[in-house]
Amino acid sequence: MEAFFPTLISLLLVFSSIACFNTTFADSQAATIAFKFVESSFGHESPTIIPQQHSRDVKIPNPCLRNAYTAIQALKKAIRSDPKNFTGNWVGPDVCSYNGIFCAAVDDNSSHEVVASVDLNGADLEGFLPDELGLLADIAVFHANSNRFHGSVPDSLAGLKRVVEFDVSNNRLAGGFPKAALQMPALRYLDLRFNGFDGPLPPELFDKGLDALFLNNNRFHSDLPENFGNLTASVAVLANNYLAGCIPKSIGKMRHLNELVLTNNRLDGCLPAETGMLSYLTVFDVGFNLLSGFLPESLAGLRNLEELHVSHNLLIGAVPKGVCKLPKLANFTFSHNYFNEDSRECARREGRKKLFDFASNCFSEKMQQRTAEACSPFTNRSVDCEKFKCGYASSRFAMLPPQYVNLTPPPPEAAVLPPAEGFSYASPPPPEFHVY
Repeated sequence: MEAFFPTLISLLLVFSSIACFNTTFADSQAATIAFKFVESSFGHESPTIIPQQHSRDVKIPNPCLRNAYTAIQALKKAIRSDPKNFTGNWVGPDVCSYNGIFCAAVDDNSSHEVVASVDLNGADLEGFLPDELGLLADIAVFHANSNRFHGSVPDSLAGLKRVVEFDVSNNRLAGGFPKAALQMPALRYLDLRFNGFDGPLPPELFDKGLDALFLNNNRFHSDLPENFGNLTASVAVLANNYLAGCIPKSIGKMRHLNELVLTNNRLDGCLPAETGMLSYLTVFDVGFNLLSGFLPESLAGLRNLEELHVSHNLLIGAVPKGVCKLPKLANFTFSHNYFNEDSRECARREGRKKLFDFASNCFSEKMQQRTAEACSPFTNRSVDCEKFKCGYASSRFAMLPPQYVNLTPPPPEAAVLPPAEGFSYASPPPPEFHVY
């Protein structure tokens, strides 16, 4: 799949005007502007004010770089441990020479440089993200994955109006969903995975026009909102959270989706037939949930599907033959359900490939199946999906314990889920990890 994100240089070519070059500000004016910026971000209860003390001591005529200097020096002060001495050269007025800081000219004018990218990936920095980072108003990329940042994402980062990629994955960040991310109008790539974020997912998130969304291995707990299908991303990974309720029927609107991973949550209800409308889908994983009813026949329309994972749910009935006939399907796991009917097409694929996992179901002629006693409550009853109360397991399943596994995210030192295969973006991938 082709990369969706333009290069840093091409991003900067669209910067037709930069506000900080319209006027030359004195240091006192710059301090006032910084004060107003933080006040507007937090209101009058702001815990910190940003006077530009650093820029008064160091002469930086370029107001954009002066703001950047203030922000970066504040970040340096917020870092309590730097075992690789990554910030060792963050000294002096030449911010463009600092490790992890990349500058670019505006409108081919070399005298008008801005900080265009911040890349702290893998630096193993321990500390917090200070409010002053909101002064980096010209950056297109902010990458800080695989560090030890804690605390919350400051609301002041809403000032990053040109950020296209925002990656703070594999840290120790906490609190509710970062509101600042919802106010970044240019944002296309959002990666918050492997942190301790909690609370509900805001519905506005799914209206942002993202190209990629990674939220896995946090503590988000809410239903998927009805506008879930408005997500424009080609890759969405929301695994290993506490998401509940039904998968909305609006999923059928996600026509450009390539990979959707919802494994290891608490989703219930029936899998919507509209899932079969996702013609570009290559990976679909809803394993380790509480989904019930039948596997929709409409999934036979997923002609590009390569991996289908529905194991560890409460699914019943027949495995649709159309699914087993999908031409590109290489890995189909439907173990630990209550399926009791198989087709010839599925039997052939099971015999030819060992990637069809059907263990712990209710097939009478297969090995490693559930007992008749365990199967009886499911195989002798039907499920009315229209009457299913989303968000709650029905009474017929009340006797069953949840089948999800431990949802506690690992610490940052643990192996990290890589970006979906084939997806390209500017941030280097974390260490390879083959499970969600």
